[in-house]
Amino acid sequence: MNIVNVIRRVHLGTAFLKCIAVLLSYFFGSYVTGHFHEESEVIGAMLACTSAIVVLQDNDLKNSLHNAWLRVLGTFIGAFIAWIYLLFYSFSVMGMVVAVFVLEIICMLLKVPDNGKMATITLAVVLLISKEYPGLPPWENGLLRFSEAAVGAGIGIFMVWIEFVFQRIWKRIKVSNKRV
Repeated sequence: MNIVNVIRRVHLGTAFLKCIAVLLSYFFGSYVTGHFHEESEVIGAMLACTSAIVVLQDNDLKNSLHNAWLRVLGTFIGAFIAWIYLLFYSFSVMGMVVAVFVLEIICMLLKVPDNGKMATITLAVVLLISKEYPGLPPWENGLLRFSEAAVGAGIGIFMVWIEFVFQRIWKRIKVSNKRV
């Protein structure tokens, strides 16, 4: 293994942008959630950070937009199904399992990519948060989780866009230097 090849794998700009995305997601996710439900603001920060990281899995703008769309769509579906569940029942492990089963079938019928992986994660998170904070209204719980995912996805897209712009500028600089 050549040390030069190892060093070429390191992209400091990408690492820096991911750090900024996590930092911004933490602050905005915490702020949004804390404004409405202070007790779960750390969970809001965690979910916003998770969304940003999911979106940043690819450095490609098109793939990142696709990942963001799946994250937001899945979060909406999961939060909606959890909200309906919580309108009629309080949290129980068996109820959560049945809700996951119903959610998976719905995602398959609607041809949601990855069978709604993000929807299932969100459903479980909303239901578990409702167990921890039973006074949190189901609609607010679901809306907060959706908002956190949207905030993180938006920040992730913004960071990928910034990286895209910097890469284009860098390529122009390289081309200009070659001409000189």
